[in-house]
Amino acid sequence: MRIRYIAWPAALLVGASLLGAPAANADSTPVALTATFNNPAGPAAAQDAIRNQLISLINRTPAGAEINGSIYLFTDGGVSGALISARKRGVKVKLIVDGDAVPAYEPGSNPPKATGSEYQTLAAPTGLGTDPTADSWVLACPADRGCIGNRVLGPDDDGAINHNKFFLFSKVGGTENVVFQTSANLTGSQRKNLFNNAVTIPDAGTGLYAAYRSYWQDLAAYGASGPGLAGYYRTRQSGPYETYFFPRPESANTGYADDASTDTVVAALDGVDCAGGATRIRIGMYAFTRVQVADKLVRLKQAGCRVELLHNGESGNLGGAVKNAISGRFDLTARCAGSAPNGDGTSRTIGIHSKYLLIEGGYQGAVNRKVVFTGSHNYTYPNLRSHDETLLKIDDAAVHDAFVANFEAIKAGGYCTAW
Repeated sequence: MRIRYIAWPAALLVGASLLGAPAANADSTPVALTATFNNPAGPAAAQDAIRNQLISLINRTPAGAEINGSIYLFTDGGVSGALISARKRGVKVKLIVDGDAVPAYEPGSNPPKATGSEYQTLAAPTGLGTDPTADSWVLACPADRGCIGNRVLGPDDDGAINHNKFFLFSKVGGTENVVFQTSANLTGSQRKNLFNNAVTIPDAGTGLYAAYRSYWQDLAAYGASGPGLAGYYRTRQSGPYETYFFPRPESANTGYADDASTDTVVAALDGVDCAGGATRIRIGMYAFTRVQVADKLVRLKQAGCRVELLHNGESGNLGGAVKNAISGRFDLTARCAGSAPNGDGTSRTIGIHSKYLLIEGGYQGAVNRKVVFTGSHNYTYPNLRSHDETLLKIDDAAVHDAFVANFEAIKAGGYCTAW
């Protein structure tokens, strides 16, 4: 399958026709496998590339089809407007948001942090409504947990959230069963301050759509009633794709931060073969606090792999134990917290919010393998043990190469500093 790669220059062409676009009539154009990346330091269309890709999919969904979404934070009026327009033309739109997306701003945040200004618009009768028996609705997970996950890891933990960021389409244009998975929340800061990624995947008989939809149905069912679950973990192989849905509990009689045997990312890295020194591992990560993952990467570097990490520069996003474990041990470790002008004499910090792992070379007994792990899953203990999360493995060389191009562009862009 050929991949369509929306890089930053291409986004200039894509985005201009989508902002404020009315809902389009259904068409027969097929949906291509697509990797999309924004550039928060670029012009508006490059900043909005991921958001505009999503709006395009919504606008191309025909009457009678269904859109299922699960998103953490939602302040984007363009996306909510497209969803409401889709409902009005006969699309069934069913959306799950985290409880943090219900208030317009995060309580007590200073400065005020926008979280959910679009929920009220979507919940209104003129939006999607909240009736779970209707063809369209929006559901907020309970305020004190995720939709499935209900675990509090300790006294300093705020508890589980629905951290997912995906949309499912039963039909887009001439293509049935399309999955849109992104690292981005639907907020302005995600477009203008942070590098993010997305993939658009036509099912093409792989079963990927069914795997996601089964998980989405569980999010809806547990979110609507009951106390939720402390552990949920599900995986499914779907052709070249593999899904991992969280929270994943640790083994019995171990602490949540002590059990590498139930860390999905450590298990993924167990398949890497560094013999010959040709294997490369590239990571673009918002939050990284799991020291077992760091230790595994250090061992792979020592075994001959090339390991590079771009991490977000916000305080606390790189855990102290992780920093100590990796310091001076990778081929590149770079903190992404550069500055870009706003055009009014002020500036904004440019970081990375992506959550991807790229493996090129020896993997699971094969040579010259090219694999991507992406989704909503940060390398933190809550993302593993308590949150509603998705990790998606993509075994496709073209997708991998598109992600590598994004990694190299961020690395060379002047917003990440090696240390």
